[in-house]
Amino acid sequence: MKDSWMKAIAGTAIVGGIGGASVVGASALNMAGTPKVSAEEALQEVFTQVEGTVQEVELSLEDNRFYEVEVESSSREYEFMIDAASGEFLQQAPDEEASTGHEINRPVDATNYAEYAMIEKKVDTDSLTYHLATDNPGNRILFLVNEAGDKQFKTIFLKHNQELEIIDLDSGKRVYQGNI
Repeated sequence: MKDSWMKAIAGTAIVGGIGGASVVGASALNMAGTPKVSAEEALQEVFTQVEGTVQEVELSLEDNRFYEVEVESSSREYEFMIDAASGEFLQQAPDEEASTGHEINRPVDATNYAEYAMIEKKVDTDSLTYHLATDNPGNRILFLVNEAGDKQFKTIFLKHNQELEIIDLDSGKRVYQGNI
């Protein structure tokens, strides 16, 4: 069953054209059973609402009741919550980014975050500001933004296994992926 779930995730990345998207939550299937709606079906529902690049698809770690889908369009980022049993929208919210594209989410003091020391070790953050995109029980996503308001790095911290991924948004390459 786990193999078929992983194939569904891989199929989602290929069929949905979401190169570079992070799909997480498969390990949660062992805790609460398989959801009735696949990640691919959740993505199809999201694509009826907005066009863009999928940044992340995550099955809720606590109870497998919803998928959290993050999509970045040309003008803003969106977060969708899709019911894993019915495929219905539970919530749709554009991120706090202004339509001008220069104000990104909200600045935060990240010094108390578990992943802060590793980010500081792997990235020169002297002229960058931390901006919080997502912080929920499963993960935290931060953008490191330069003085012009441009996103330079994206960090994805999976809280349940203390895994951090840092992506250089200019090159699209992974700077770091591992446990902290």
